Amino acid sequence: MVRSKRVLLSLVAVAAVAAAAVLLVLARRNAAPEAARLLPECDGVVYLDLRNIHRLTLFSRAPGPKRDPEYEDFIRTTGFDFERDLREAAMAVHLPKPGAAGPAENRYTEILVGQFDRQKIEAYLKKISRSMEVYQGTEIYAIPVEQRQVRVAILAFDRVAISNTDDPEVIHGVIDRAKHLALPVRGPSLLPQYYRHVPLASLAWMIAAIPPASASPRPGSSYPIPGGFDALLPANSTIIASIRYLGAVHAKAEFLLGSEQRAQQFAGQAGAFLELFKSIEVSIPHSGNDPDVKTVFDSLKVEQEKEHVVLSASIPTGFLKKFFSEPILSLDSQQAASSGEKAPAPKKKRGRK
Repeated sequence: MVRSKRVLLSLVAVAAVAAAAVLLVLARRNAAPEAARLLPECDGVVYLDLRNIHRLTLFSRAPGPKRDPEYEDFIRTTGFDFERDLREAAMAVHLPKPGAAGPAENRYTEILVGQFDRQKIEAYLKKISRSMEVYQGTEIYAIPVEQRQVRVAILAFDRVAISNTDDPEVIHGVIDRAKHLALPVRGPSLLPQYYRHVPLASLAWMIAAIPPASASPRPGSSYPIPGGFDALLPANSTIIASIRYLGAVHAKAEFLLGSEQRAQQFAGQAGAFLELFKSIEVSIPHSGNDPDVKTVFDSLKVEQEKEHVVLSASIPTGFLKKFFSEPILSLDSQQAASSGEKAPAPKKKRGRK
């Protein structure tokens, strides 16, 4: 009898541990990426999964733009190339506070995850920094950039934190979270509230709280488009935007308006704007003959469900190949279309004699 009780208690203990492990795995699977959870409290979060983006953009063989000499020097000095070595990037957007002194500028805190040569990065930061402090055993380099101070901290062998906020406690908080990342670090409040709306396997996503409209007119309110600026970003709402690749690139922006009435109004404004945008296809010569362009325009749609409004589009790979390799419509073709003349034929290249 005693032995049976011991076996039963052992089974219960094993089941409890297994259940806890499963819950922990599920919680981590449903949580935002670690880089995003290191970010401080903010008004918007942007995340890029550059590992998969690089894999999916290998189709583009077009030569990249000529690099700036300063960037070439940065690569030689640090051994780090953003296009080659950066795997993840998470950014917190800090909107200016109402009534705050100084220029009304957004500030940013970034977490970069990639392949770093720590010794070279540290040597470079020491060279360009004005001062350095040590917080919780982590060195923070203060670098003067355009009349403000940018703080940089190496959090681990594969991740770096950067912040141009005035408050040093912002990057201190990032360091604290990095040291306790094994625990359930939640990150900015936008993540536990809205990350569940981000579709699985998103290559890039954004969660942002759009502030209420100010008393003064907002930029773009005078644009001659249906609904003005609110047709794109309704005030006092939350947006969850994402990009996925499922044989084609699926772009989606979900707006949470807070009431069904506001959602209905916004859906009408956005729908009118998209109809205006689709009408551009008719005015572009030869666009109707391109099935990829037609697919993009036909896929644009607006859907409303209660207080949610979803804008979506599907972009085929063929369209992206053309977009990255050559312009869909040349400037000469646009000018010829507007004047009613034929576009000049491309000049033939002469072979070398």
